[in-house]
Amino acid sequence: MGMSTAPDLELMTFKGVKELLSYVNNQINDLEKRIKDIEDMMGDLKVKADKYMALLQMIEEIVGKGQQLPLSTAVELTGLKIIFDPRPIDEYETLNESRKAMADRLTALTRVKDILEVIVNKLGDKAEVPILVELKTGIPIKIIFRSW
Repeated sequence: MGMSTAPDLELMTFKGVKELLSYVNNQINDLEKRIKDIEDMMGDLKVKADKYMALLQMIEEIVGKGQQLPLSTAVELTGLKIIFDPRPIDEYETLNESRKAMADRLTALTRVKDILEVIVNKLGDKAEVPILVELKTGIPIKIIFRSW
């Protein structure tokens, strides 16, 4: 396994820059769609997460700050048990982490796309030679023009 040092690297071959550009465009469209799906889910969860946070803050005010509140199901307040489910906020934060990472990838892919468009516009068919492309987490980081 020669690739074990960099498991997130992969190599792809393309007939030319235009084919790579179309691959990158597809990746961008796919990412945009998936980010939108996540944002829709986050929108639904935000309402639940906000209510949860409001409840948590209220309990902290009653119990006193600095008290380690269990994130589990039940809190006892002078004989009154309040049971709540911490999942909305956990789920929201997990979705948000993914969304941020995907948005970063989208930004990087868009930069690559801009460069590829310049190459295609300037060189046109002259750019259409076989290329080797090294990708890191799906983003082209190296293009080797193989034959002229």
